Amino acid sequence: MTRISIPQALLAAALLAALPVAHAADSAQSTDPSQTTSAKKTAKRPVTQNGASPQSGNQPQNATTLSQVVVTPLQNSLRSAQTIKQDSAMIVDSVVAEDIGKLPDNSVADALQRVTGVQVAQGFQGETTTVVIRGLPNAVTTLNGREIFNAGGREFSFQDLPATAVSGLDVYKSTDASMVTGGIAGTVDIRTFRPFDFDGFKLATTFTETNQKYGSHTDPNGSFLISDRWKTDAGEFGALLSAGINTMHYDYNVSYVDDNLTRVLTDGAGNPVRASNGNLLVAPNQYGANYNIGYRQRPEANYALQWRPNGSTEVYMEGLYTWLSDKYNQPYYFSGPQNVVAPSSFTASSACFPIGLTGSPYDGQTICPLTGASFTGNYYAATSTQAHQDWGHNIQNAIGVKWKGDRLRLSTDFTLNGSSYYNERFVIDTFLNAYANPLTTYYNYSNNWGLVGNPQNNPANYYLNGLYQQWNDNRATQKAWRADGSYDTGNSFFSMVNFGVRYADTKAQASGAQFDQAPPGGAYLANGQPNPANNVLALFGSSYFCNVPSIASIPGGALTGCYNYLINNKDALRAFYGMPPGNLPAQDSQYFNITERTLSLYGSANYGGDLFGLPFDGVLGVRLERINRNLNAYTYDTAANLFSPIGLTTSQRAALPNATFNLHFTDNLQMRLSAGKTLEYPDFTQLNPSLSLSPPTANTIATGAGGNAYLKPTKSNSYDATLEWYFSDVGSLTGGLFYHDITGYIENYTFQQNIGGITYLISGPQSSGSGHLDGAELAYTQFFSFLPGPWSGLGLQANYTFIQSKLKTPAMDGSGFISAPFQNVSKNNYNIVAMYEKYGWSVRLAYNFRSRYPEFFLASSSVLGNNAQMYDEPASELDLSLGYDINKYLTVVLNATNLLGNNFHQYAGPGTGLPQDLRYQDRSVGLGVRFKL
Repeated sequence: MTRISIPQALLAAALLAALPVAHAADSAQSTDPSQTTSAKKTAKRPVTQNGASPQSGNQPQNATTLSQVVVTPLQNSLRSAQTIKQDSAMIVDSVVAEDIGKLPDNSVADALQRVTGVQVAQGFQGETTTVVIRGLPNAVTTLNGREIFNAGGREFSFQDLPATAVSGLDVYKSTDASMVTGGIAGTVDIRTFRPFDFDGFKLATTFTETNQKYGSHTDPNGSFLISDRWKTDAGEFGALLSAGINTMHYDYNVSYVDDNLTRVLTDGAGNPVRASNGNLLVAPNQYGANYNIGYRQRPEANYALQWRPNGSTEVYMEGLYTWLSDKYNQPYYFSGPQNVVAPSSFTASSACFPIGLTGSPYDGQTICPLTGASFTGNYYAATSTQAHQDWGHNIQNAIGVKWKGDRLRLSTDFTLNGSSYYNERFVIDTFLNAYANPLTTYYNYSNNWGLVGNPQNNPANYYLNGLYQQWNDNRATQKAWRADGSYDTGNSFFSMVNFGVRYADTKAQASGAQFDQAPPGGAYLANGQPNPANNVLALFGSSYFCNVPSIASIPGGALTGCYNYLINNKDALRAFYGMPPGNLPAQDSQYFNITERTLSLYGSANYGGDLFGLPFDGVLGVRLERINRNLNAYTYDTAANLFSPIGLTTSQRAALPNATFNLHFTDNLQMRLSAGKTLEYPDFTQLNPSLSLSPPTANTIATGAGGNAYLKPTKSNSYDATLEWYFSDVGSLTGGLFYHDITGYIENYTFQQNIGGITYLISGPQSSGSGHLDGAELAYTQFFSFLPGPWSGLGLQANYTFIQSKLKTPAMDGSGFISAPFQNVSKNNYNIVAMYEKYGWSVRLAYNFRSRYPEFFLASSSVLGNNAQMYDEPASELDLSLGYDINKYLTVVLNATNLLGNNFHQYAGPGTGLPQDLRYQDRSVGLGVRFKL
């Protein structure tokens, strides 16, 4: 049953109340002939099946032509996006390039944050890596209507594709029978240019130099496009070639207080340390820093060939290639005095709370977070150099034919997808000598800490600990064929029938290995003294060491192994640790081989008529799908410490109906109602039943991860209602309510398990119970061209999304189910974009905000209880995009990100008393040019 909360009702009321205001602006604009509305008489247009671009032969017919995306002014890009939204039978929001190579962000992932209802987050390599739609990360990605994905998963990594390659992005929030199955959140369609998008010859280039504040480099980024079309006796031909590259030196630094395993603070003998009033104290696992310093390259190329032998037939071939090369150092620096020695002094917060775990020896007592402490003694403090080398690629090639007759239209399309991702991690841990010279660690809330006297900057103080090696190789391929058709019935009610079939053969494979080796002779002598034979300076000399960056919260800096030293001396270091040269042989725990064969049949009917004198239209459809899966992997018996091969064959069937109803009150005011059933299949890595174990290292506790071959698809019944007013060519006020009724949602859970005498923190996916996610959206766009003089170039975009959710999820102690919000869902999300376009200037100042959200369940904690979660508070960003047209061929551009210098914060449990990460997000400034003919 659909529920409408008070915030949703208020949003709907706000939309209706705002109509007279916008109408006044519309009246003022109506005298300007340049503002003639291009989207009139919506109800009389052919109803599109899903509103998608007709660029691909595997997409529905009768879609709105998007050739105007090549028009340069900012207003025309917004006009194109508005036309897509207004004319579609589905609920869709778009970003359209103002010009070739001119989406206002570096990557597709960054550009998507401007879309109503889309939230993003950065990863540890200084770029946007997470994209969620209305709080759900479960979206299908298509390229010109064809499925595209990364190795090991079912979604495409949007950061892999430079924004310069894209003509537009369409985010579909409701479903259609012809769309690829797999995303309960919706579908993101990435559109690239084709030669028939242009009138004739087109040449365009971009070049930008971008400086990162923390990366301390200025890196080049560029793109190139050439396209032309010719009329011959054999018909019309078109050819397009585009290429681009994003490069970046990054330095993404994190100061953390490890509250993953919060616990009661004790002295070295296990006795609890109490405040003066008798309250207990919360002690983090450790204080630390995680630095991410690297250089990344993302080249891209795409092509398109089109041939129209006559007015009814088109043959095309097109492809996309993306590559990734990422080499980065991930050094850690940390100290762990807690529960080893008692603090010599401390202060505590007054924001105390009762112990959360029933059955704890401290049950019923009050505990308070530390706000400051000093620890002196012989305990573990260390640095660790983690040298990463990652590379991968994505390839899609397609060939197809489209034919149209007077009433019948047919198309067919064959696609080949290929993807790979390979990563290596080579790690050496070193620790400080605290035996002869005890260490003193100081801590001040929330993330400020260090060692008194900075002994971590003396290379003579370091001794070797373990060597850790890991590599993983993930690959995926897909062959897909589809055939689509539509028939104009001539009927006044059911005007068109659409039908199609799709077959996909997908293969996903993984292999890898990991191992940790102690230093020769052991790290310590029997008396607890560091093994003098493993003094790093004596063994490898001063050339081994490099400085880690100094950040505000950890001003002392530290030494760690140099990235290049580890990479260039891998085999020599392996030999020192008594290991053979080269990578480890592949291990059973890292292997899986999955084949999926999917057959889909789909059909729909476009209908339309009048209701009480008001025109209406819509689509009724259903998709029938069968998926057969073969899985080969290994399962792990923790008692016998043995891997055994497993082979499974599963089959699943689904019927996915959908319906839309659009009522047009006027040519420019309309209501949409939409309902549909969607499902999402588990990621390939989630289906791997093996358990992969990583023993404890100098900077990490023992961890493990495994999957579940019997995971079922996540299912959702989705309902949407929108009210949309398009009061000018570039002016709209829209609002909507949405509701997802979800079963079997897959989330990651963490628990402790003793295996071979070692306590591991095991994480893995599980299917939850039923839940719902609902919310409301409000969006406004307008250029104020009715204002006098230079003020007429002003414009504003604003959108807000409210989301609330509740999910039955397995309790961490195995006692049943609890109710908790969906992970990664921010309740409040908004974008505000101030725009100006006049006298050759194009300016955009964009602010993006999303509120805090739960990221994952913490391991069972004697402090917080069994079901506490880690909460993220992402950085809100203010970005600037500025361009000036020197002439019609040449434009100078200036781009700047994170102008306010905001950072990411993370907290264990509710509130801010238990901090986790403080992530220093970079600021960038880029200056460049665009040239076109």
